[in-house]
Amino acid sequence: MGLPLFNARLANDMYQPLLDKIKAKVTHWTNHCLRYAGKATLINSVIFGLNNFWGASVLLRKGVVKKITKLCKDFVWGIEEGSRRHVFMGWKSLSKPRQAGGIGIKEVLSWNGAQMVHWLWKLVNRPESIWAKWVHHYILKGTDFCLASTSVSHSWYWNNVVKVKDFLVTREGSQSLATKWILDCTKHGKFKAGMMYELIRDSYDLVHWAPLVFDKAVVPKHSFMGMMALQNSLPTIDNLTLRGLPLVNRCLLCCSQGEDLEHLFFSCPFSSLVWHKISSWLQVPYSADLAQVVNWFQAFLKGKDHISCGKRAGFLATLYYIWNERNARVFKGTMSSSEAICIKIKFVTRCRMY
Repeated sequence: MGLPLFNARLANDMYQPLLDKIKAKVTHWTNHCLRYAGKATLINSVIFGLNNFWGASVLLRKGVVKKITKLCKDFVWGIEEGSRRHVFMGWKSLSKPRQAGGIGIKEVLSWNGAQMVHWLWKLVNRPESIWAKWVHHYILKGTDFCLASTSVSHSWYWNNVVKVKDFLVTREGSQSLATKWILDCTKHGKFKAGMMYELIRDSYDLVHWAPLVFDKAVVPKHSFMGMMALQNSLPTIDNLTLRGLPLVNRCLLCCSQGEDLEHLFFSCPFSSLVWHKISSWLQVPYSADLAQVVNWFQAFLKGKDHISCGKRAGFLATLYYIWNERNARVFKGTMSSSEAICIKIKFVTRCRMY
């Protein structure tokens, strides 16, 4: 009847199966072949699905949340256990909503709290349910649930439900507003944890380029790389030298100037040649200024026709293949002509258009 009541002694080891399953998913050898966009998708679907199952029943401890976050973070960046790697985009920034410049991975702690509000919603909106009747009879005993407090005589599980209630009251400043919040998360007669999550998660400033980068017409791996490029979070040589690595700051595409974001993607003679050809093909004016180029492509955000979608896909594909060519020269020692890169960009863009 209702949810099982866990005591503190049993709670010490109850999370280990969840951690073991998540670790098995992120360490499986087949997942190491995924690109960044594929890893982010795996976390948002499979791994977060495991967390959903547990989070709907119990309040996860902060130590467990930290372990889950670390497993996911290391998996995205390809960090092996015991190794170190330079990361140019913090997990907090990466897990922001897409409209704020992240990839939309939910905050485990906030999502867990939003799921636990479901049981408070049942007390308010479903008093006829067996669980609500049991709580009112054996725990509340005729008192309002808003007045409930933690107690050593109550179960560990119920005390966690009370903690979620206290959090909402503290955040809103009054019990009536907290109750209104809970009731507002009702849609078609059912509780929606996603609506509550949007209310309790951290707020972020929106970025104007998000609709351009995360358009459905854009290849996912192009979106991920474009998101990092527009936030100057790629491991360019100038960013690596700022981390203390003893590298010669020289652009590997033109071998004449230092490599930074603006030069690599727009000012470099090699990149400029690619952009001139693609801009002419997309019928979009070209500029060596990143902000100006983004503003031009912003003009095509509202268009839903295949031509406008193709322009957005072509913009991100160009960024991706310039970065791909740079990495090929660094790690493989291979070189491609600007014409060969343009052929790849046009082929991928046509595929996305049709």
